[in-house]
Amino acid sequence: MTDSHPSRSTDLFSKQADLYSIYRPAYPARLFQQLADCAPTRALAWDCATGNGQAAQGLSPYFDRIIATDLSSAQLRNALPIANVEYQELAAEAALPVPAQSVDLVTVAQAIHWFDHDRFYAEVKRVLRPGGLFAAWGYGFHAPISPAIDSILHEFYFGTLGAFWKQQNQLIWDRYRNLKFPFEQIAFPEFQIEVAYTLEEFMGYFKTWSAHALYREKHGVDATDLLLKQLEPIWGDPHLRKSMAWDLILKVGRVAV
Repeated sequence: MTDSHPSRSTDLFSKQADLYSIYRPAYPARLFQQLADCAPTRALAWDCATGNGQAAQGLSPYFDRIIATDLSSAQLRNALPIANVEYQELAAEAALPVPAQSVDLVTVAQAIHWFDHDRFYAEVKRVLRPGGLFAAWGYGFHAPISPAIDSILHEFYFGTLGAFWKQQNQLIWDRYRNLKFPFEQIAFPEFQIEVAYTLEEFMGYFKTWSAHALYREKHGVDATDLLLKQLEPIWGDPHLRKSMAWDLILKVGRVAV
């Protein structure tokens, strides 16, 4: 972490950074186009807590330049090189090395619940140009698959991993209702993430979770091993892809002109 002050944006994802780049679901392309259409210009975007660069990659066709920051060097090593994306190891609350009022769009994908919001928002307001856009989004648990599978997964989420979810995750489960948001919120379309996983890929997705990493750290075993055994007879052919969807939790707003 390059910031000299302690941060709440704790790094809980470096150990599984390689899995994150493989198994995390991608965001819909229309989301990025819509954000670009609402930005004052398309000169510069900042994707904060970029992880492996998923959102930065989605923004890259629409902006001349993108700065993508993350506190995890392991995550950044797994990021896809893109000509107009500059990856920087930087905490969310640290000063972005750009002039004031020079950024058109700031995005945070599936990460704002980890931030020190007051310090982060102060930097966002410094760098955004008048009329600049701020967008934060995330997703919680996926839509139901089938009653038998859903019952097993519910026990996995709230039983096996229940004690390992951090308090900050509640912001997502509450759909950002209690998220501090010091911007003029604007109406924005609703989006869904859609993916079709094999059983192996589904287990890979769970391994990217912070709660799974903390469970493994404490117990020394992979929590998905038992889950896999429970799901195998219900799933059927493990190579069969099952469609899943997540509602995107999204807040978009502008700084004052």
